[in-house]
Amino acid sequence: MSLKKLAMALVLAILLSIGAGVAYYLGYFDQDDSAAKNEPRQATVAESVVEPTTIEEPTPAPAPLPNHYYVSRASETVYTQPETNSVPDGIAYYGERLSVMERRGDWIRIAPIYQLEEGAEEVSQWVDSTSLSTKQVKLEGKVWLDVLKDYIENSDNFMSYQEAFLDASTKLIRQRRCRLADFEEVGGWIKSITHQDSVYFTYCGGIETEHKIYLNVASGEVF
Repeated sequence: MSLKKLAMALVLAILLSIGAGVAYYLGYFDQDDSAAKNEPRQATVAESVVEPTTIEEPTPAPAPLPNHYYVSRASETVYTQPETNSVPDGIAYYGERLSVMERRGDWIRIAPIYQLEEGAEEVSQWVDSTSLSTKQVKLEGKVWLDVLKDYIENSDNFMSYQEAFLDASTKLIRQRRCRLADFEEVGGWIKSITHQDSVYFTYCGGIETEHKIYLNVASGEVF
């Protein structure tokens, strides 16, 4: 065999070898791809992330403001305007019930609006509610007795008949026949000179004869 033929045969052998490799390579991947195509297809379902539902509670309506208050200190100053630098116009006493006719901030109006004269500034009676109680104040117990003593401790023979004076005064105030203001004005109970030794009197609602109330400290009778 000539050298030229030998070279051609060698080239032919190399080409055949490369062709077989390429065929093998292509066949391998065709099989894998075919196998992949023949396998059951599994659908991938992304799990949805469920956010917890936030239920917003409705904002509760504010509690209605009280339509009345009670004086829980010995006394409260009443003013003609809803401010402490206005003119004082009386006193509200311990245990008294104050009905609200109008509000301005913490102040409550407890009386009708009026004018002292035509064209004058409108005034009324105002009390600062910050020290008032929304619950009825009991006219009993140590707090009440301490308050009441301040108003009647100038009574005649107070140390001798203290209990009778306290009981009768409490009864009259509960019945709304008297106010602490009445005892404050008179100074408590006064010894009667027209009745027997055990009788004392005070005034409630005025200082006329019809306003006089008697107390028999021996029996506790009020007449």
